[in-house]
Amino acid sequence: RNIESLGPSGSSVCTDCGIIVEENTIVSSVEFVEGAGGSSSMVGQYVGANSARGFGTGARRGQYGFSRQSRENTLASGRRRIQDVAALMRLGPHLVDAAHRLFTVAVERNFVQGRKRSHVIAACLYTSCRQEKSQHMLIDFSDALQINVYVLGTCFLKFRRLLGLKLEIIDPALFVYRFAAHLDLGDGANRVAMSALRLVARMKRDWIVAGRRPAGICAAALLIASRAHGYERQHADVTKVLRVCGVTVMKRVREFENTPSSGLSLGDFHDGKDAGDGGGGVGPSEADPPAFTANRRREARARAVAAGDVELLTSGALDNPDLKGKHSSKWRRDKRSTDRSREMTEMYSQLETDLMEGAAEAEIDAAGDADAGAERKGRPAVSFTRADEAYEPVRPAAVSTLHDTIAYPTGKNQRPVVLPDQATAEELSAPTQRCEDVLDFGAWRDAVPPGAEDEVTYLFRSDDEVAEREAVFNAQNREYLDLQRQREDDRLEAEAAARSKLEDEAAQEEGRRRYLKTSRSRKRRDGLDPHELTTEEALMEVVRTRKISRKINYDAMSSLFDDDGQFSTDLLSDATRNKKEEAM
Repeated sequence: RNIESLGPSGSSVCTDCGIIVEENTIVSSVEFVEGAGGSSSMVGQYVGANSARGFGTGARRGQYGFSRQSRENTLASGRRRIQDVAALMRLGPHLVDAAHRLFTVAVERNFVQGRKRSHVIAACLYTSCRQEKSQHMLIDFSDALQINVYVLGTCFLKFRRLLGLKLEIIDPALFVYRFAAHLDLGDGANRVAMSALRLVARMKRDWIVAGRRPAGICAAALLIASRAHGYERQHADVTKVLRVCGVTVMKRVREFENTPSSGLSLGDFHDGKDAGDGGGGVGPSEADPPAFTANRRREARARAVAAGDVELLTSGALDNPDLKGKHSSKWRRDKRSTDRSREMTEMYSQLETDLMEGAAEAEIDAAGDADAGAERKGRPAVSFTRADEAYEPVRPAAVSTLHDTIAYPTGKNQRPVVLPDQATAEELSAPTQRCEDVLDFGAWRDAVPPGAEDEVTYLFRSDDEVAEREAVFNAQNREYLDLQRQREDDRLEAEAAARSKLEDEAAQEEGRRRYLKTSRSRKRRDGLDPHELTTEEALMEVVRTRKISRKINYDAMSSLFDDDGQFSTDLLSDATRNKKEEAM
């Protein structure tokens, strides 16, 4: 209970019985000594929190301070740089610690070699922000450090791939409150943010958020919410704050306009009527993804052109609802090729022809047989049209209307759209390989081309040949194998010694625990209170319980105390009287 800590000696002593409870030879006091040349140096060694060993102090080659390893200097300077960037970005200390741990891993993996330190630090901080789900984007670090955002993005992706991190997709709702405060909405910022959060949740159910960047979703939700609450905010106001393209915001707004949820009022959103069938509400159900809807619209146009349904093509039912006016029916008009597009097409065709001829000539020269080369000349080894030769969809004829000629639609690969009910010849043919089959190596080796027989024979060896090669390898690398075997034996011995040491420590701890338990129970049974015992009783109790030695004269020890249990001075008086008598 009454334990006093002695700072200079680093120990703790019980003031009741005088037992040293704790002894610590490492002290935190700082002392300096003066050298022969008059220079001062600190006594002792400095051991950092992340250091594997202590480093000495003093001056060396005209420099003062600590001598540390290069890796420790790199980690220390990296932590200082991380703290500077975190102070600039107003990040918490827990993010600094997490980023420093990532930076340590980057140093161990040599990720900092050949890269600017600021790029690696920004990647570490952004990774920690992503893990903690904070309201920070990569472009914020780009603005703070004045580095191209694409350069930082490349470094971040490589760092994430190196560590194998699986980061969750950013929720756009994390940035709603942050950017709503920068739109100058005054007291209505909270109401606009709440409406924007409901819009983001509805966009998730309508498959608008999937595969899209969170900044564009957040910008569209804030723009719609601010206008719904009566604030006249333009696209430029939102794009300036969120730093996204205005076309992206317009596209997200139009995608939301094409969903059934766009017909709800602001009150319906706040009353929970936007939940739909999936959420248990009475609002509209979930909409299909925008890409799915666009593909189904393209397939409907292809079917209408193939069937020659002029009425459906000109009715406007297949127009793009995202576009307004004449732009929505732009797909009906035939794309007229310009002079530049024709020149580019001719150039690529000529380049492909030259490559095909060069590949055919190379095959003829390599084979050395003119006849075989002539047979293969029609199909070169390298061709950009081989995939097209396998299957070329038949393009239906265009449909002529009163004003325009509507051609068969094409996909993003500039090839005719393939409908789901269509199939290629390869897809319609029966499979040549069974689902479960065992490869016959004999038949496979018989079918090997003549030029590859030596290589295949070298790969497959018999058991005797494998044993011979293994014996030759062991004879040539005997020293290396002996060294590896010795290292393995040393490792096993070290593990066994460490295991034995742990077992001994556990056994000692268990014995000490049993002793303390027995001692405490004996004291409780005897009714002894250490605070009420006299000095003689406490000393005898200690000697009895600990069994210091059998050669102690307990009678002589008892004579050291008087009847009250305190130290007696009779022996001292007798010794003084005997000395006086001898002197006389």
